[in-house]
Amino acid sequence: MSVVQRYMSVADEKKARRVVWTNAITVVPASILFFGVGTALFVFYRHFPASLNPFHKTDAVFPLFIANELPAGISGLVVAGIFAAAQSTISTSMNSTSTAFMADFVLLSLPRMPDKTRLTLARIMTLFFGLMGVILSILFAASDIKSLWDQFMAILGLLGGPMCGLFCLGIFTLRANGTGAILGAITGATVLFFVQRYTPIHFLLYTVIGIWVCFISGYLYSCIVPNKKPVDKSMTVYGIKPDNS
Repeated sequence: MSVVQRYMSVADEKKARRVVWTNAITVVPASILFFGVGTALFVFYRHFPASLNPFHKTDAVFPLFIANELPAGISGLVVAGIFAAAQSTISTSMNSTSTAFMADFVLLSLPRMPDKTRLTLARIMTLFFGLMGVILSILFAASDIKSLWDQFMAILGLLGGPMCGLFCLGIFTLRANGTGAILGAITGATVLFFVQRYTPIHFLLYTVIGIWVCFISGYLYSCIVPNKKPVDKSMTVYGIKPDNS
């Protein structure tokens, strides 16, 4: 949602395309940099094992390295950069979640709600989702999770895979309908739950499995359940007009 929000903030479709391509290009070196930091930490503590407390969680390695190994000025800059990046990411997610809640639930139920009331309620929901995030972060920090990254990837695969499958159904097919898409998402999440619990499949494959299960099952459900509304081709890849400019 936060990514789509950034694309929608530009002036026209041409600039939105540039944003999409810029993000697709820059995400590669950024990912290499992020995972390279983890590789560098592994190499460092492999050569200096005495500097690492084996009883600490995996998520504590980088903060401990900043606190114990970096000079005072550099460590402060790194911490400030981490907080700035986290703040920008969390704020967009909070606002996007609040906007999606208002558009998909509140405004559909109460379409005549005054604009001032909408704005007030949206701010309240932003605060609510922020508080929920704080509570969840405290619960995760107090839990016995060895690696928050692994847990995040498991949750992302469970929810993000079917969500991406829904987008693929809507964009790349003309037969998909609402009932089939919802049933496909439920099927994808259910299959992923059993895959995570009862199979040795690596967590990096969870998202891929969720996408394909949701896409295939949602398409099959849509073939069984009749579509009561005509499909708007302009919302799919089949309605894209060639850009002659």
